[in-house]
Amino acid sequence: MTKKLKVYSTLFVVALIVLFMSNTFRYWSRGWSPAPDNKMEFAEIPAEYMTRDTLEDGETVSYGHPYVTYELNVHSWSRPDHKVLLSTAQGQTYKVDMKKIKVSIPTSRVASEVPMYVIGSSAILAGIVCFWILWLVIDLISRIHHGEIFVAKVARNLEITGILLSVLYLYQLATSYLVTQYFIANIHLADHSIVFKNECNSMYIFTGLGLMIISQIILMGMDLKEEQELTI
Repeated sequence: MTKKLKVYSTLFVVALIVLFMSNTFRYWSRGWSPAPDNKMEFAEIPAEYMTRDTLEDGETVSYGHPYVTYELNVHSWSRPDHKVLLSTAQGQTYKVDMKKIKVSIPTSRVASEVPMYVIGSSAILAGIVCFWILWLVIDLISRIHHGEIFVAKVARNLEITGILLSVLYLYQLATSYLVTQYFIANIHLADHSIVFKNECNSMYIFTGLGLMIISQIILMGMDLKEEQELTI
């Protein structure tokens, strides 16, 4: 077994354990503190989001103002008076806990555009990896027609693809964590804390490491074949 194969196999097992643990347990820090003005309610949309003008004929015209929307994972805390969010419909009442919300921020109050750039860079990297995989599939189909599958170039391309998929997953995980920390520091919600949750596609890391392992198996097979030919 080659050194790379040992390393890739170990990383695969470690990734499996880490992802299992992260999906089983949840960790958050309480970032919410009670205050008299903390509240969440239905209300008229503020002027910084939309303004309304009344024309001479009495018609009302609405003008929307630009804003940025982010999806956030949240954890709800019981209020000091132990009140909870309830939904009552058709005679049935349910306790409601919000886990994921969309927050819209007027552009005039956006402190930094860094989160948008970070999220955009992650999408660009995903596009690059997709184009590379498309090229790899076309190349593999061509080599299958020519009977060239178990060759060094195919193994190298598979290894590069696996590395790119693994890097994509780790980059998305890191950017997601950093953006969440930015939101925790700059956005404050009544009765809720913003929490980090790993929502990256785990198939990226598993497929990537799997391709890296397969690439080394192909190279090992080639070495064994050469040794047998020399022996004969």
